[in-house]
Amino acid sequence: MKLKWIINGKFMGQRLTGVQRYARELTLEFDKLCKELDVEIVLPKDAEKNCPPLQNIVKVVKGKKSSALWEQTVFARYVKKRRGVSVNLCNSAPLFARKIVCIHDMKPFAHPEFFSKKFRLWYRVLFRNIMRKADAVLTVSEFSKREIARYFPKAKPEVYVVQNAWQHFKRIVPDGEALQRYGLRRGEYYFAMSSLEPNKNLKWIANEAANTDAVFAVAGGIDRKIFSGVEETLPENVKLLGYISDEEAKALMADCRAFLFVTFYEGFGLPPLEALSAGAPCAVVSDTEVMREVLGGSAVYLSPNRYDYDLNAVAVPQNTDCLERYSWEKSALKLFEILSQRSGERSPQTGQGE
Repeated sequence: MKLKWIINGKFMGQRLTGVQRYARELTLEFDKLCKELDVEIVLPKDAEKNCPPLQNIVKVVKGKKSSALWEQTVFARYVKKRRGVSVNLCNSAPLFARKIVCIHDMKPFAHPEFFSKKFRLWYRVLFRNIMRKADAVLTVSEFSKREIARYFPKAKPEVYVVQNAWQHFKRIVPDGEALQRYGLRRGEYYFAMSSLEPNKNLKWIANEAANTDAVFAVAGGIDRKIFSGVEETLPENVKLLGYISDEEAKALMADCRAFLFVTFYEGFGLPPLEALSAGAPCAVVSDTEVMREVLGGSAVYLSPNRYDYDLNAVAVPQNTDCLERYSWEKSALKLFEILSQRSGERSPQTGQGE
């Protein structure tokens, strides 16, 4: 009897940030491959409208609202009733159901100071459950795989690397009015885009901005229920844009002097890939193990703890060779192989090498 794979569709009802982007794009590409597998995606009612058409994955709507409670009750009951294995692509999963889980990073354990006490306690319970009971764990980089082994050396599930990719940016048409809307001039501003959590190091941008007249445009928002301590005193040449559309982001990436991503800790770090694919002349990132793994020679590496750089001197154009290493097709094929091996199915004939 084939295993039934049931994708946790909660992410379809959430704001589209990096983790949700990964889940969405991987699901869409995986859908093209899984004719031979028995796969469903379960969606709360508020997420149904955000789920695009699927060829092979069967949509099921259960419950009303995307939430942690929905995941632990409505979704968990459905998985158990169907005797399936849940596929959870966004760090969390039902405690009391069979599961495969993608853990994007170990940030709550590496930097607990960035999170609220309530969130830290919940993630301790959740991750310990996953490391004892999951059928398998996915993660997005070799660095993150090592971090999982570091914080959970006795973890039972096998850990597989299924990477992020950037091809979704090909579908996006740049917003030609974005620069005018935000009062920016082509090639005369530095651009950063991420959630404004402490880990993203807004302090670095504030300090660099204080040393120059150049404009620093920062897009993103903050969930204060999760993150703490994000308030910063910002110079006047730092513009906080809030959440912006993909179309605006692509335009601002293409026309910036350099894209900045000098964060303290990442499991992968998708925005620099997106920026390079959009035409940013340079990606300036933190000199960390994972950034060097992901970007190789396609970025300028600076310390996230040093604030006296002359960005005009160091932010020079870089190559985009790193883009060739990543695709949603490759990642979906990897996911297919992981699930098909457990289902006893053969891999599809795609002509795509590893």
